[in-house]
Amino acid sequence: MAKHRFIAGAVCPECEEQDSIRLIVEQVNGEEHEHIECVSCNYHAERPKQQEEKDIIGLFKP
Repeated sequence: MAKHRFIAGAVCPECEEQDSIRLIVEQVNGEEHEHIECVSCNYHAERPKQQEEKDIIGLFKP
């Protein structure tokens, strides 16, 4: 089952519509895959993998 969340203030790189980008998180074979899509123009892209947390300083997790 996929989880969908809108990203406040995000602008679509394709149609430049604001607040139309949503993040989709899916579990596939035990791994979490993330991609974004625009609900206005159907633009979609894989979300880049983040670095391991030990290399990141100041990571905020709500």
